[in-house]
Amino acid sequence: MPIPKETSETLIREKMLKEGLSEAFVSDFLQKVDLVRKGENGIVTWNEVGDLDPKKDEIDFLEIQKSYPSDPNTLSKLVVIKLNGGLGTSMGLEKAKSLIPIKDGKSFLAVIAAQVEYIRSLCNIEIPLLLMDSYNTQTDSQKELKQIGFKQSLTSSFLQHKVPRLAAGDLTPVSLSHEIEEWCPPGHGDIYFTLVETGILDELLSKGYEIAFLSNGDNLGATVDPHIVSYLLKEGIDFAMEMTPKTLADKKGGAIYRKVVNGKFLKYELLETAQVPKENEHEFGGLGKFRTFSTNNLWINLRSLKKRFSEGDFSLSLIVNPKQVEGKDVIQLETAMGSAVGNFPKFKGIIIPRDRFAPVKKTEDYLVRRSDAYVLNKDYSLTMAPLRKEKGLGEVLVSLDDAYYKKLGPFDSLFKVYPSMMFCEELTVKGEVEFDQFVEIIGKVRIENLSGKKQKLSSLKKSRLENETVVL
Repeated sequence: MPIPKETSETLIREKMLKEGLSEAFVSDFLQKVDLVRKGENGIVTWNEVGDLDPKKDEIDFLEIQKSYPSDPNTLSKLVVIKLNGGLGTSMGLEKAKSLIPIKDGKSFLAVIAAQVEYIRSLCNIEIPLLLMDSYNTQTDSQKELKQIGFKQSLTSSFLQHKVPRLAAGDLTPVSLSHEIEEWCPPGHGDIYFTLVETGILDELLSKGYEIAFLSNGDNLGATVDPHIVSYLLKEGIDFAMEMTPKTLADKKGGAIYRKVVNGKFLKYELLETAQVPKENEHEFGGLGKFRTFSTNNLWINLRSLKKRFSEGDFSLSLIVNPKQVEGKDVIQLETAMGSAVGNFPKFKGIIIPRDRFAPVKKTEDYLVRRSDAYVLNKDYSLTMAPLRKEKGLGEVLVSLDDAYYKKLGPFDSLFKVYPSMMFCEELTVKGEVEFDQFVEIIGKVRIENLSGKKQKLSSLKKSRLENETVVL
């Protein structure tokens, strides 16, 4: 017998209030639950998904912003916000992903702090850095900032919310043997609600900050571009999203589209992978209709954000994420911060070079960023090595055997020495291979170990692998 709506809502409300979540946040979550109860599954209607053409009224290229001068007065109105709530569970981590080393012995967080300190030194202004942390990342991240000596007058952290996982059948809070698993993050779209509810948005506005640059903590290519700040302020842009051309290395990533109903354009929307109908996944992942994708580098006018919330008309597309936890079918209700695009009439997509997008989602990404194919520049941005770009090489395509390399612990034990990937196009590793000596990988290389036992790369007696398949 189905559980009545009132019973489900009472159980959710009691659980959330007991955790200290606000009445306003609980009410917002219950509205999302009610959408699911009425049949909302987060999947878009495909015939409403229109192309986003590179017309001047929709998209600008970064070169256009470069014509707007870098001005210290405009930078004094900027705040940098990084998403820092991720534990890197897909890489087998149990701590903040931002605390693992990435380049020159520095952690992601240490590099982010150095990026902010660098731009501060150029303009002699204290540009604030705010981290949106989770309960799992805040304490360790604050310790790291203190240890490296990062300081500022404003708070450097605020906590994202958490929401209960719900039983897929009756939308009641799920009970699990580990209480922590009964909760999940509500997606990075939570950042807007949190900024408002904590009072941080009002505090920033009262101190004269007008533009926020939001990006993922694992994307060290996302540094402050003063020209974009000037462009946004002078052109009165409410919301801008950095987008970059797709490559074969990009299997996921949201895309902006024009929502068209009955032939009439309604608004811009963000389409995430989880919202794509199964029968259209191939089209979404291809390079045809969706030629660019969102880097999740966002620029938002804080006054415009405040205005939208004051009008009570701020909404984000719902993502319904089905999971199995402890053998139980559950759903997680999430939102993406890029989907805020539909709330602002003055939107711009900014086509950026790949240099501003260097994320680490899997150990394959981690290997490429740790290798010589990527360098840490003077401004502490992490970008593709100049020599690699001179040769016209794109992203390295890496495929590592999940059975041995998916989690960072085993990955570290097998990569005793990082290979040179400066001129690598593709690297595939099958089986358990220990990289115990330096090797230069050029072109397309496949390394196979089908023995069922760990084999060492040094057994090849080679220091250079070029366009070949080797079997250990």
